[in-house]
Amino acid sequence: MLVYHPAFDVYHGVFRALLLLEHTPRRSMPAGTLRIVDLYFVFPYLLATLDFPRGTGAQGRKLAALPSRFNNLPSPRTFLAQSEGLHRLITSGLAGKGLISDDSLQEGYIERTPIQVPNEILEKADNRDVELAKYLGTNIATIPLLGKRGLKDRSKLMEFRYDPV
Repeated sequence: MLVYHPAFDVYHGVFRALLLLEHTPRRSMPAGTLRIVDLYFVFPYLLATLDFPRGTGAQGRKLAALPSRFNNLPSPRTFLAQSEGLHRLITSGLAGKGLISDDSLQEGYIERTPIQVPNEILEKADNRDVELAKYLGTNIATIPLLGKRGLKDRSKLMEFRYDPV
């Protein structure tokens, strides 16, 4: 039996990546950061386990209390590792369409290009999607990815102890 889940849908992933990038101050982030904030976008209840930076926790806890539109994950860390190939497909597709920089992608960084995202895509986002994307883009995606107190450490979703810092 096949079961559809948006977390594994490349097209839904493209929508999420574009929405997150559009709501990030510099419209760019490391590839690992995109993987983590995408996980929080699909499963916002996981925000409850994040070690929030000072001043961002109240809104994060409020968003974490939202009921999940999708099912819960038994192991977010395992899911994140298993979805790495999916994120490569998503970012390769975006680079192929010229929506993110191919040169930056080769260096492990996701950076939006000046090409406009079609309005039909961004209009699919409801108010909840936009609120979550704005919070994740401005408060979580801007946390440095590497090292102690970086996003990998704060989220406990990726190993950070061997990061070059």
